[in-house]
Amino acid sequence: MATSSARRPRALLALQIEATVLMSLAIGQAGLAAGFLGGEEALKPLHGANAYALLTLTVAVIITAIAYRRDGGPRWPVLAGAILLAIETLQLVLARTGVVGLHIFCGVLFVVLATLLTSYLFRPGFVSRPDAPAVRG
Repeated sequence: MATSSARRPRALLALQIEATVLMSLAIGQAGLAAGFLGGEEALKPLHGANAYALLTLTVAVIITAIAYRRDGGPRWPVLAGAILLAIETLQLVLARTGVVGLHIFCGVLFVVLATLLTSYLFRPGFVSRPDAPAVRG
């Protein structure tokens, strides 16, 4: 049974939405890569543009995860966002240097981790406790 949106903190709701869009863009990124590796060269610029959209959204996920943490949420979404950002940055470097094999591996890893982040954010009962102390600083 999912948590009701009336009881969900706004930062968690925003984080859930951002993570869902991030996962969707990551899956789409894999599709774009498959398309241009299969011969549709016109998809390569879209793959590149989507990479920057993923990077931007990953930063937004981290910012929202920090806001959720300050509202009493757990630390792990901040760490998960930071790991995703590191992988995404590595992806961009690998793409620019032409290291295709490792680029593809990191892309698969990114999709898996984005999916894990999203699924854990929607676990039943994943709501910060009202009596949880706010994190200061």
